[in-house]
Amino acid sequence: MSELLTEYQLSKIFGINFSTIKKLIREKKIPCAFNDRREPVFDPDTISSWVKNNPLINNDDDVFLKKLKTEWQNKGPETFTFLQAIDLRLAAYSKAQKNPKLYSLIQRPNKQYGFLYYVRYIDRGKLIPSKWNTHTNILEEAERFAQTNRSRILAAYYSRHSLREFKLYEILEAYYKQGSVFLENDKNRNRIINEKTRSVYQHFMTNQFLSYLRDNNINTFADIDIPLVARFQNHLLAKGLKPQSANRYLGSVKAAFSQLLMNGLIKNSAFESIRMLKMGAKNISVRGCHDIDIMGRVFTEPWDDLFSYLLCLLIYTAGLRNCEIARIRVSDLIEIEGVRFINVSKSKTENGKRLVPLHDFVYQKIKASIKETGKTAESYIFSKNGGPNQSTVYKKANILLGGKLGLSENDLREQKISFYSGRHFWKTLMNSEGLGEDIEEFFMGHKTSGDVAKNYNHKDKHGKAKLLEKAMEVFAILDRKLFGKEA
Repeated sequence: MSELLTEYQLSKIFGINFSTIKKLIREKKIPCAFNDRREPVFDPDTISSWVKNNPLINNDDDVFLKKLKTEWQNKGPETFTFLQAIDLRLAAYSKAQKNPKLYSLIQRPNKQYGFLYYVRYIDRGKLIPSKWNTHTNILEEAERFAQTNRSRILAAYYSRHSLREFKLYEILEAYYKQGSVFLENDKNRNRIINEKTRSVYQHFMTNQFLSYLRDNNINTFADIDIPLVARFQNHLLAKGLKPQSANRYLGSVKAAFSQLLMNGLIKNSAFESIRMLKMGAKNISVRGCHDIDIMGRVFTEPWDDLFSYLLCLLIYTAGLRNCEIARIRVSDLIEIEGVRFINVSKSKTENGKRLVPLHDFVYQKIKASIKETGKTAESYIFSKNGGPNQSTVYKKANILLGGKLGLSENDLREQKISFYSGRHFWKTLMNSEGLGEDIEEFFMGHKTSGDVAKNYNHKDKHGKAKLLEKAMEVFAILDRKLFGKEA
């Protein structure tokens, strides 16, 4: 088994500085182990593999070390060159740190002169990353150049650096502007936002995010780190934004930084690592609905707005969802053995697909409206295109119904009664009249068990009979409570 090499022996083999070996160990760039005294040692076989060679080595004296160096250097010349380059840079940096002149001169190869001196300055306690050509290979002239031109070179450097800083604001202010090249790039990557969203994101970027950066004297992309973004999150919450809204807005900024990162305009993005805000426990408020006892005959009285009347009539007698009402076509009104149903073929969930009993009184009102408006079998009855966004018409219908019951718009708001409350009313009514919970679940489109679904499958004899029986029970309850008819 080969003897282990020390740091000193390895540095002698490679012909590099002892401190360079220590740096490689710290950065785990060279394979090593540690002895009982926690000193780094090196297995020659392992190091041999590292430089693409695998000889059996004995390191008793300098002869073997020289032999080992020759064999390794022949097999891995690029490794030796790389290590020596690191050693040269470290030596130059160390010299610059100790240099009271606050600069260092570095030799760089040159075809015409053999080499030229380049100067690197230390300023404000930091090593400036740029190097400047002194245009000479004579040490005295290079030192004179470094001393004479220091102020001019550093002033020019900081001027260019400052211009790059201002690009932070230029880029982010332009990102969400209409027709920006950034949005075109997003579009090519299938991130497409509508005009309203673009305008909202633009407003947030310029009036919230960039304003916060200015207030905190942030001038470069490098200054935008994870702690700063976290403080900005807290800033948004302190202004009253909910976590969900704050995450949405921050997502628009994150998308901008992601594209800048992919295009090489910035080197890293704090948004790639920042955690979005947690929603926390939802504050669920109980939705209100009208009392059953005050609803009698409200739908048998005349209404000035026929469309609002039909909307309220339908949701309070069928318990449909708002989006389901918007999607009803004329052809969805079907009849099974003289009993009418609404065929809900599209819903919020897969379980929402169902047949909903349609009272004859309601059917006749809807049928008259269909005839008057000239709708065809494929026409939507209560919307133009089946879209679910009908908040305005639903709100109007809810306010008109509230007025019929002596409630103002403010009363409805305080009692949390909306148009959707009609669905809750239907559920409450059916439960109060003793209709089984399985029927409530099945007719309302909630998740059902296999037995419930089977019991009301109109495609088989037993299921059809059960469906018709329960539909008649629903109609009887509506007659008693809403239409003033006794059995």
